[in-house]
Amino acid sequence: MKAAVASLAALALMSACGPRQTAPAAPPVARHLVLITIDTLRADRVGAYGSTDVETPTLDRLAREGASADGSVQVPLTRPSHVTLFTGRYPAEHGIRDNVSPGLAADVPVLAEILQSRGFATAGFVSSIVLSRQSGLARGFDTYSDRFEIGEDDARFLNTIQRRGDLPTAEAVSWLGQQKEGKRHFAWLHLYDPHDPYEPPEPFASHYAGRPYDGEVAWSDTLVGRLDAVLAQTRLQKDTLLVVTSDHGEGLGEHEESVHGFFVYETTLHVPLIVRGPGVKPGHRLQVVARSVDVLPTVLELLGLTEAIPRVSGRSLAAAFRGESLRDEPTYAESLVPLIHYGWSDLRTLRLGRWKYILAPRPELYDVQSDPGELRNLAGVEAARARELRAGLEARLRDEQAAARGTPAPAVTLAPDLLEKLGSLGYVSGAGSAVGLAKGADPKDKIGEYRILNGLMREGLIGLREGRFEESLARFRAMAARGIDSFELNYYTARALMGARRWREAAARYEAAIRLLPAYGPAYLGLSDARVAGRDLAGALEAVTRGQRAAPSDVRLIEREGELCRRAGRPDAAALAYERMVKLAPRDALARVRLGELYRDMGRPREAARLLREAVQIDPAPASYWNSLGMVLGGEGDLAGAERAFREATSRDNANVEYTYNLGLAILRQQRAGEAALQFRRALEIDPTFRPARQRLAEARP
Repeated sequence: MKAAVASLAALALMSACGPRQTAPAAPPVARHLVLITIDTLRADRVGAYGSTDVETPTLDRLAREGASADGSVQVPLTRPSHVTLFTGRYPAEHGIRDNVSPGLAADVPVLAEILQSRGFATAGFVSSIVLSRQSGLARGFDTYSDRFEIGEDDARFLNTIQRRGDLPTAEAVSWLGQQKEGKRHFAWLHLYDPHDPYEPPEPFASHYAGRPYDGEVAWSDTLVGRLDAVLAQTRLQKDTLLVVTSDHGEGLGEHEESVHGFFVYETTLHVPLIVRGPGVKPGHRLQVVARSVDVLPTVLELLGLTEAIPRVSGRSLAAAFRGESLRDEPTYAESLVPLIHYGWSDLRTLRLGRWKYILAPRPELYDVQSDPGELRNLAGVEAARARELRAGLEARLRDEQAAARGTPAPAVTLAPDLLEKLGSLGYVSGAGSAVGLAKGADPKDKIGEYRILNGLMREGLIGLREGRFEESLARFRAMAARGIDSFELNYYTARALMGARRWREAAARYEAAIRLLPAYGPAYLGLSDARVAGRDLAGALEAVTRGQRAAPSDVRLIEREGELCRRAGRPDAAALAYERMVKLAPRDALARVRLGELYRDMGRPREAARLLREAVQIDPAPASYWNSLGMVLGGEGDLAGAERAFREATSRDNANVEYTYNLGLAILRQQRAGEAALQFRRALEIDPTFRPARQRLAEARP
């Protein structure tokens, strides 16, 4: 027995002295993140996804150096899809359902904000106005480039206001080149070029003659290459997680759909997702569908920030990008455009593996593996499978409607009657069963009508932009005669009526637009304009205060309140409004200018000067800001400071007679008559009828 014990003890000792089991090494993590979203990019136009007639050498190389997946978006529209990418939540959860939705609520965590809070330098460079800071996506970015050339009277489809991709790419390249070693950083570049209208630059226009969309894709690939070259040159490439994806695809005639946003077929939902960097297996192709809701948790895990993942509806695919196997999860998508904009049925889809079900008045079921073009509807043949997928969609819809009814305003961005119509299956009873038949026309039956209506809307907008208001109204009346009562129709009809000086009718159309999209700030601003024109100042103020209740983060409504109070002779009330505006938008230079100018007029020059100095530090470009600063400083007797400010104003706008005159006046008051006379002469060259300059010139003469 003793021998046995000794033997066991010796065995234990040998085991203790032998090689130990070590925990598996932690996967490598990336230090930096570069996210590129190429708007409107179909997966089948990329070589790595099977394309043979569009040249995408950069994307193909990135797929070889990294891993690729079949991406699937949750909504084929730019703003809501990007918000889903940046939050990991479905549209019904983050509240952005359309390109004209108000900004994202401040309590919804976004990717840039998460990374910024963990010490990342952050910068975003966007190419479409629907992603401007008004969208709410600027939150968390130290730098957010979103300047667009657009006039106050511009009338275009919102999603056509853009800037060519080489401009934001150059900005992103410059920003990356300035980053300091040791600090983590996140850059987002948004390229809008493949979006309608298709206008590729040369040589892509000639090389893809007759195929302008493909030319835009090839051009965008070149821009991605420019950015990646900078990563290589700055030696950031090996530590950077580079993610390239899209917000949606494009209909190019399939199912009679041009562009996107109407249907939920794979032409507009299937997008590329390419990831390269630490923790990613080179050349790997994921065997599961990668949803937009999965992007945020995936990149946070690959950055080593798993603990930072907020509440999301997606899952991390980091393991799959490392080469591990995962099971597919249901993929959901929606299109509310037919309902919100035309009063027809909305569309919902649920995909699991090869099977995809579309909830519509006439439901559809496709085997996307054997029928990728979705041409053979199997809803009748595979009835049991269709019922199973439909049940999943109905359960989701019940949850959505319950959440929407319990959401306090203004988070609900759709009118109550539209909320009740969502889902194309009618109302849902307390017991959870569908009541009644499908509601609204099936979009499949309305695609021809949709194209006609789109044409009428485009013609109406062109007339509105060119000041042909009666022609514009004729197109809008033709749409109304076809039964359309959409937000856009009411809103742009109101704009045309304003142009025709029919104030009361315009106000009624603005009210109709507000009923359909209660949280859209510009509609309240338009209503305010109509009432001011009709000499109803109190009614105008009521419109903007009502708008603030519906869209409390829209600083334009607060600014308008300040303007109206100022006009009504209530400077203290105006000051309160502008002070709220500054608090709500701490990096908004114009907010400071407005409050500074009001303080100046109220006899509070020191506060005015402080605000105006802050304004030109935030945004030094506008000449008017410098002119306002010069006026305040001059009034306080700081003539040297006033002169410097006026020189800044004239250097930015040398054709403005008032800025040149003010500069001359500041110089004259410093007893430099000869220099002042030179400025007064320049003012008269700009405007020979400007009498103050002529009078001061006489004073300046020896």
